[in-house]
Amino acid sequence: MLGAGVESKPGVRRRWKALALLGALALLLHAGALSGLDWAWPQRDAPPLPRPAMQVRAMAAAAPVVVKAAVVAERAPALAPAAPRVSAVTLHVARPQTIALAALPRATAIIPTTAVIETPLAPEPPAASPPSVAVARVAAPALAETVPAEETIPHYRTQLPPAVTLRYDMQRGQLHGNGEIQWRPGAERYELKLEGGVAGLTLLAQTSQGGFDASGVAPQRFTDRRIRRPLTAANFQREAGKITFSGPQTEYPLHAGAQDRLSWMIQLGAIVAAEPALGAAGAKVVMFLSGSHGDAGVWVLRCVGPEAVDTRAGSVTAIKFTREPRVLYDTTVEVWLDPRRHHLPLRATLRAGPNDDGLDLRLQDMDLSP
Repeated sequence: MLGAGVESKPGVRRRWKALALLGALALLLHAGALSGLDWAWPQRDAPPLPRPAMQVRAMAAAAPVVVKAAVVAERAPALAPAAPRVSAVTLHVARPQTIALAALPRATAIIPTTAVIETPLAPEPPAASPPSVAVARVAAPALAETVPAEETIPHYRTQLPPAVTLRYDMQRGQLHGNGEIQWRPGAERYELKLEGGVAGLTLLAQTSQGGFDASGVAPQRFTDRRIRRPLTAANFQREAGKITFSGPQTEYPLHAGAQDRLSWMIQLGAIVAAEPALGAAGAKVVMFLSGSHGDAGVWVLRCVGPEAVDTRAGSVTAIKFTREPRVLYDTTVEVWLDPRRHHLPLRATLRAGPNDDGLDLRLQDMDLSP
C-alpha cells in the first residue's frame, strides 16, 4: 500500500506525459517564431515600388512631334534609350523581386520603369469610324549596369586558401545560434557552403559553386534557401557574359571578378593575401556582387587597418574592412580577416538599413583538414 502523499506509478506517468506535451508545444511555437526571420545576408537595398499599369494613348494628328516621358527611376537618375518612332509605345522592365546587396547610385544606368512615348497619328482619310491606333510592343531591354570611372574594378592577383571548415557563433538580434562555412577547392572547381540555425533548426543554407579564372574565384551558380521559403538562384553565364536569376527576368553584365553573396568572403581574403598592400589602412578592394533575388551592384570595401577581435582563444589582431551604405536599406558590411589563418573571416557583420539588427558571425574554431 502506498503511503499518504506518494503518487502511484500511473500518476507519475500522466505527469511526465503532460510535461512532454507542453515541451513539444513550446518547441513548435519557437520554430514558428524563428521561421519569419531572415538569417541570411541582408538582401534588400530599397523597398520595392508598385509597378505602374500599361498606358496606351491615342492622339489627334498634329504637325510637330510631341514626346512625353514619365520616368520612375528606382535608385539613380538615368536616361531612357532611344526608341523607334511608333504610334504609341509602353515599355515595361521586369522589376527584381527584391533589391539586394548593393545599391547602384552613380554606378548604374537604370532603364526607366515606365516610359510612355507619344507621337501624333498619321492623318487618315475621313471614315465613319474613329481612326485605329497602331500599338507596337517592344521587348524590354535588360537592366544595364555600368561602373563609374572612380570605381573601376581592377584586376587583382589572388592566393586562395586551402580546404577549410569554419564554425561560428551566429547572432541576429536576441537570437543566438551556430553557423558553418565549408570551403572545398579542387583542381578546376570549388564548392562553398554556409549553413546556420538555432536549436537544431536550419534557418538558412547558401551554396556557391564554380571554378577559377584569372581573377580568382569564378562562381557559376549561387543558391539561397531559407526556412519555409523557396530556393532562389543566380546563374553566372560566363559564355554569354551575363548574370541571370531563377525568378526575375533581370539580367546584369558579368564583370570580371564578379562574386556572389557568399564567395566574396573567400575572394576578399585571397586578394589581400596576394596583395598585402591592400591590407593597409586607406586601401580599398572593389568587386561586383550579385545576390539571388535579381539584385547586383558594385561593392567598395575599404581597409580600416588592424583591429583586435575577442575570440574564445583570446584577443586576435585582424585586418578590418568596411562597406558603407549608399542609400537607405543598402548593405553595411564589417569584416575582419585573420592574416595568420589565410586571411579567412574571423568575424563578419552585415546590416540592411538603420533599424536592422544585422547578422553577426564570430569564429569559434577552424578545421583545415579536407
